[in-house]
Amino acid sequence: MAHSPTYEIRVRREIRDALAIDPIATIPELTERLNKRLNHSFDPRYIKKLTDKVAHQLIIESDRLRIEDRMKVTRENHRIARDELLRILHSGAPSKDRVEAAKALVMLDLAVFKAEIETGMFKKPVDQLVKEYRYDPLPDEVRAVIIASWKRGGLLPAAAIEQMVPAEATECLTT
Repeated sequence: MAHSPTYEIRVRREIRDALAIDPIATIPELTERLNKRLNHSFDPRYIKKLTDKVAHQLIIESDRLRIEDRMKVTRENHRIARDELLRILHSGAPSKDRVEAAKALVMLDLAVFKAEIETGMFKKPVDQLVKEYRYDPLPDEVRAVIIASWKRGGLLPAAAIEQMVPAEATECLTT
């Protein structure tokens, strides 16, 4: 029996939720859970087919999303949950509920902060780090003076100097 596309989407969402709760759930377990949740009798082969589709879709989504994009989604979910917790915190709810909302709010903020740290959101870009550790080349005059002093001190063999300094600049080193 074919199901409408909207119903299949609902079943897929239920499968995603079930797999999020128990990632190693078997097809019979998923079928039983969905039978109870949706008040319907599903064929395990149909659930297996949808589970494969859900797994394939998750792979495609994870490939498409970069970590920054995932963090944007996480921050948006965080914002929605945070707004709701703040509403409870500032409402006339019983004191116990407000305390629990405050605890949940702090834990949520810390979880997102930890995720940002672990994904390297606060690290400087590589090109900026390279600039910090890369030194600009010395001016030609200063470089020639340093090489000449190394040569006079016997620290550099003549072959090394020829590789470091072009032929026309070697005249400066002899004077």
